[in-house]
Amino acid sequence: MSVKSLKQVAPCPRCRGMGGWYEKRVCKYTQIFEADGKPFDAGDMTRVRGGDRRYCNECNRDITEQVQMVE
Repeated sequence: MSVKSLKQVAPCPRCRGMGGWYEKRVCKYTQIFEADGKPFDAGDMTRVRGGDRRYCNECNRDITEQVQMVE
């Protein structure tokens, strides 16, 4: 049984790095505040729309095309 996972299969087109990526997602959540206005907790995070976009850790360029599902 093979397990598929996301991997960066090509270097970043801008910096040529293979330093990994971070994702940006559009989400909504419930923010809870204390009586004095300071954030206390957040919950009920749900994804709102759109696909995940992946960005290079080294130069912040969109590298979604270089990150693919592989075995």
